[in-house]
Amino acid sequence: MGPVELLAILILAGAIIVLIYYYLMESGNMAPVTRVYGAFEKPGEGREGYMAGVGEKVSDVSDRIMGKVREVPISTDVISNKIDAFLNEKSDELIEDWALATKDDISDLEKRLELVSRNIDELEHRFNEYRGYTNKKLESLDRRLRKLEEKEEE
Repeated sequence: MGPVELLAILILAGAIIVLIYYYLMESGNMAPVTRVYGAFEKPGEGREGYMAGVGEKVSDVSDRIMGKVREVPISTDVISNKIDAFLNEKSDELIEDWALATKDDISDLEKRLELVSRNIDELEHRFNEYRGYTNKKLESLDRRLRKLEEKEEE
């Protein structure tokens, strides 16, 4: 990680801390802090207790943040309802764009398949019926043709 990336991360972290601070200030849950002394200030300059109470304040702030997080409802019902509403609105477009089959399309196809199956059964029955008739006719023609050929040979 280069120095520029490190600087960018530090700036972002500082900005997040400032935003959290102002959020807490606006919500009225935190008294303003007048000054927090930095880590580079040397103790013994009359400020030995400058960090006293900071841990308590940080703990109090974290408790308040967790309390707010717990107040947020964790439910997918709202999102599910919005997705359902969207799909209901856009269902015709989705069906057309994705070439989806609807229940009506499937029932129409089933009816057509049933009709075709019946037609095939009828055609097969008629074919068998005419095949027998045609075979008899062919046998009759074949016999007559043989008789004619026998007469010519004599």
